[in-house]
Amino acid sequence: MAGRVLVTGGASGIGAATCRVLAAAGWDPIPADLVAADGAVALDVADEASWDRLLDGAGPLAGLVNCAGVRARSDIVDTSADEFERHLRINVTGTWLGIRGFLRRHQAGAAAAIVNIASVNAEIAVAGQAHYVASKGAVAALTRAAAIEAAPLGVRVNAVAPGGIRTPMTAERLVDPAQVAWFGERVPLGRVGEPGEVAEVVEFLLSERASYITGEVLFADGGWLAHA
Repeated sequence: MAGRVLVTGGASGIGAATCRVLAAAGWDPIPADLVAADGAVALDVADEASWDRLLDGAGPLAGLVNCAGVRARSDIVDTSADEFERHLRINVTGTWLGIRGFLRRHQAGAAAAIVNIASVNAEIAVAGQAHYVASKGAVAALTRAAAIEAAPLGVRVNAVAPGGIRTPMTAERLVDPAQVAWFGERVPLGRVGEPGEVAEVVEFLLSERASYITGEVLFADGGWLAHA
């Protein structure tokens, strides 16, 4: 089913790795990010008009990967309402706008797939990130609900829930030996994951090899959830 795939957050981290893996597998990835650079097209995932401009000009798509997201650390008592809502706006509304825009333009009956990026924190709460935990739990729930509505159109919708992955989002934590040790104690595989390992799961879920899989949240977390 290889074809054109729009990848949000495609300029770095898991999004950039996904574009590389997709290209190697014969897909035609379109990386999109907040700032157009290094081959990525501009997209503000929280802005409806930005989605419309991009999707109207992209032509038929075989897939969509909703990878753009944010995460900041602060306790509930120290988090502003604006910061909480920013996480919902980018992580949840941004994913929802992508799904809606994709389905509105999809030719009913044609096979296609959407993959959202959730997080192990959709199931395992951690202190200091309640706003992020809530947003990723919503992405997991949205994935299941969207899969039901998209199925009659020929579109599968799944999510990948990464654990600790070596990306710019986690770079600050992973230079701290105590944080690396913290991951090692909780992850049965004993290490932090790499973006390409998540990207391979994304490519699988987009492909026909996953043709009977929809509404699932697949954890790529080194066994963290099982160990929790």
